[in-house]
Amino acid sequence: MTAPGPSSRSNKHPRFTRIRCGILRRKGGRFSMSNDGTVKRNVAVGEKQPVPFGLPVVMRLVGAVIAVLVAGELARADFQFQDWWFDRDQAGQPPSGFVPGSVNLDSGRWEVKADPHSSSPPNVLAHISSDQTGLSAQVLFLETVEAANLELSVRIKTDQGGKGLGSGVVFRAQDDRNYFVIWLSPQENLFRLDKVVNGQPRTLQEQQVETKPGVWQTLRLSIRGPVLEAFLNNRFLSAREDGWELATYKKGRIGLWSRGAGVVYFDNMRFTSMDGGTGTMPLGGDKSTIIK
Repeated sequence: MTAPGPSSRSNKHPRFTRIRCGILRRKGGRFSMSNDGTVKRNVAVGEKQPVPFGLPVVMRLVGAVIAVLVAGELARADFQFQDWWFDRDQAGQPPSGFVPGSVNLDSGRWEVKADPHSSSPPNVLAHISSDQTGLSAQVLFLETVEAANLELSVRIKTDQGGKGLGSGVVFRAQDDRNYFVIWLSPQENLFRLDKVVNGQPRTLQEQQVETKPGVWQTLRLSIRGPVLEAFLNNRFLSAREDGWELATYKKGRIGLWSRGAGVVYFDNMRFTSMDGGTGTMPLGGDKSTIIK
């Protein structure tokens, strides 16, 4: 009997193809090779495609877990802003939630005044000073509040006053003799940034502005780390650590500031601590709102 040749053997056995890795797989089965030499898996109709579990999949899973954790931290770090309109305070009395600094107490006083023509009647906060030197600044601090990163805005109005009249906002104050202050000098038509050390001010930056007595001005302040952004009626003043030494006072108290003979009015104050969520907020104020 004649032994079967290669052709007859090929009819009795399924045909095999050797792929590059040296493993034999049957064509028409689970694997096949395309024309370019790559191996692919054949998926039958209705069969679910298997999910590879290699390093890319692990990295995707790790990324998803991190995203969930970050989202949870952000949810727990809701920020809260607080408004002071001074409308719940009694006229003729100091405002609640604030404490005056101890320097130059005899040169003026802080008190709530009725003003039906204010930007948000019926009340405003006034600083009334008889200081004729124009050098005796007074600070009114937010009580029990410290912040490094913050958003703050306030409306300011100055009447025609005496020498050195000015008003503004104090931040990162160590006490009422060491702080930064952004303030408006209506006589000089200047918007200024000063650093005060042991009661002695030094101007770090200033910008020419146009102001009129008896007109409300809006001052807005934003601080993130070493960067300050300040606006007066949407006019921008910016400074950084290397220009004005913000890192000298990395964190501190926040307050209102006034100096010179005359009367300065404040209203619609809004403060937001951006350091760590709602736990940093003071008690008091007219309204509190949580930012989700």
